Amino acid sequence: MTGVRRLLVAVLVVGLAALAAGVATFAAFTSFGGNSGNTYSAGTVALTDNDAASAMWSVSGLLPGDTVTRCIRVTYSGTLPTDVRLYAGSGPDPLDQYLTFSIEKGTMPSGTGFPNCGGFSSEATIFSGTLQGFRNTDVNFASGAGAYPGSQTRWNTGDSLAYRFTLTFNSAAGQGLSSTAGFTWEARNQ
Repeated sequence: MTGVRRLLVAVLVVGLAALAAGVATFAAFTSFGGNSGNTYSAGTVALTDNDAASAMWSVSGLLPGDTVTRCIRVTYSGTLPTDVRLYAGSGPDPLDQYLTFSIEKGTMPSGTGFPNCGGFSSEATIFSGTLQGFRNTDVNFASGAGAYPGSQTRWNTGDSLAYRFTLTFNSAAGQGLSSTAGFTWEARNQ
């Protein structure tokens, strides 16, 4: 073997030995960590009321000056902080322009059954006008009347709010007319 070849073979043998030693050395300093068992779950938005699927009122034979007052309790049981809005999902009926209408938010004792208002304590009026005005302006979540328990700015799990609706027939011009209204509370986490 020539001198150059011996030198190349020697360099090659030393290089392979160094590579093997380097790999073995690198492997000796390797370390791993793990994190298993991660779980995920989606939050909820859940709203109920105490009306047991009953109408808030069914009144006939109204005379000018007659007033009807009813209360309903709305409770939030979702897990995410949310906004709640109240609106009427349809346009006005002929009698609505002759019905003075107000909605107040407040509290009342937990034992007060629907639609009674015994012990209701008003915190604020969230609408005052005519039923026609409410049904024209508060038509969906975006335009609905917002209310929060107490001084909060969001609804949280377990929050409850009582709403008092007051309806007064204010004009003989509405004689013989009728109205059917529905109200929707919608909760959204935005």
